Amino acid sequence: MTASILSARPLGAQLGVVLGVVGFWAFAGVGADRQPGYDPATDYLSSLAGRGAVEPGWGLAMLASAIVAVLAAALRVRSPLLVVAAVSLTVAGVFRVDCPAGAAGCNAGPLVVEPGVTGQVHSAAVVGYQVFFSAAMLHLAWRCRQVGRCRAAVAALAGALVPLVLAGDPLPLDPGVSQRLWVASGQAVLLMLAFWPAGRATVAE
Repeated sequence: MTASILSARPLGAQLGVVLGVVGFWAFAGVGADRQPGYDPATDYLSSLAGRGAVEPGWGLAMLASAIVAVLAAALRVRSPLLVVAAVSLTVAGVFRVDCPAGAAGCNAGPLVVEPGVTGQVHSAAVVGYQVFFSAAMLHLAWRCRQVGRCRAAVAALAGALVPLVLAGDPLPLDPGVSQRLWVASGQAVLLMLAFWPAGRATVAE
């Protein structure tokens, strides 16, 4: 039996990924501008939706856009693991970090351990998102390899590993810059999936 790797009608999925990515950065930019003292170079994106942020709605819209992009990519490549990654991201949005003094300076810095249960669930959900995201890409690499699409398999493998490595904050960058680089790398992978060439789009099961 064979199953298609790609969705039969890609336009909606492609549009969803593009709008999700563009919306993410648009809402993040407005949210950052409306938080007194917020510095994108040092402050985390999550704090824009934090409890105590001046206008957390912008941060929540940012997270919602990210979820849309992941779900659209999941539809494009028929990946249940990406759906689970989107669920993890949703949990991260529901369990927001506590920022009683506002978004600026909230939980900024490497290797932060959240003090409250809500923050700990948020952090665990973000980790879970990356784990399932990378697992989805590894599975896609295997599926592509099964049908002889070696270049696509290598691209999927890179899509699994690059965001995973960047999630570990390996570069000497400010926390906000490092996190944004991690986010951008994952979104680049989502855009790659949105416009994934059809090729031989079946795999034996």
